[in-house]
Amino acid sequence: MKKRIGEIIRNATVIYTDNTSEHLEALRFNKRGTVIGRIVNRRFIVCGYIPKKNIKEIRQDLKQ
Repeated sequence: MKKRIGEIIRNATVIYTDNTSEHLEALRFNKRGTVIGRIVNRRFIVCGYIPKKNIKEIRQDLKQ
């Protein structure tokens, strides 16, 4: 998946470098990694952070 700085995607699966995976509601990309969040009243609420070096792949789940 091609990522752009500041882009927000919803319903994504993050695959970590240790091959574990996690489904997340919303992600926002920045230069150093990915910000985990939730969408509440059409606003992105920050809930955490994943450094770029810990991410192997990000897949957007098209089914909702």
